Amino acid sequence: MNWEVAKSWLIALFALLDVILGWLLYESRQLASGYAESPADALANTKTLLANQGFSLATSVPSGQPSLVTFQADFANPRWSSLEQAAFPGAKGKAQIAGGTLTTSEGQITVTGQGTWAVQYQPPLQLSPNRGPLAYVFRGADYAPDPITSDPVHGVYFEVVNGYPVFDADVVTVQEKGQLIGYTQTYIDHVQPNSSPKPVISALDALDSFAEAVDKTGSGQVNSVVKVDLGYARKIQVASGSQAILHSYWFPVWRIVTTAGVYFVNAFTGEVEMQNAY
Repeated sequence: MNWEVAKSWLIALFALLDVILGWLLYESRQLASGYAESPADALANTKTLLANQGFSLATSVPSGQPSLVTFQADFANPRWSSLEQAAFPGAKGKAQIAGGTLTTSEGQITVTGQGTWAVQYQPPLQLSPNRGPLAYVFRGADYAPDPITSDPVHGVYFEVVNGYPVFDADVVTVQEKGQLIGYTQTYIDHVQPNSSPKPVISALDALDSFAEAVDKTGSGQVNSVVKVDLGYARKIQVASGSQAILHSYWFPVWRIVTTAGVYFVNAFTGEVEMQNAY
């Protein structure tokens, strides 16, 4: 046997094998890099993650990923006269103001916090089909209803900024038999963007983050995700200047409404906040 010839053939075969294996590896990497999970597969995987944590998905999932900004705003501090005119347009006589409460012939307004006040009607205000609760709310046209968290007694409305709801700037009304008993309101104004637009994470990614952070399997019941929507919530409040003026900043969030509570997922980072769970 000519070992030199055999050796040459072996070297050639190994070289050819290296070429074939290299090509196969290249092809597999190209396929992997070009692979994109189909929407159906992504949804199925999210449902599995939720099921593993004791949740079912009982709503459609938004598919858009718009570019949103963060913004700075102030909690409103309107004049008493503006609040009175909105809430009690038919009040007679002069209103009385004592501390943080304004009293009229139709009821009271009490300031309860930053940019927040409560209105109580005495007696309850009769509503009409053409004049709903927002007609008696300070800048009521800036709010939109939220059917998912409203019920026959309580109506929930969110202030809308840049086309999206602000989940912590709301009006919550109390109604009974077509009468408005009262409401609480939080309003923000002087809205100023403080970042350039940035794409948000997908709703499915937000649900995945939620599923990884929340575990209800030990509750003995299956909870449901009943709404997923995009909006804003206040994230931080900082003091600036010699007078330590507080400035608040709102960030895009995915709101996840479940039968176990309401959760917020930061739409930039995926961080899950559970302080509104119940």
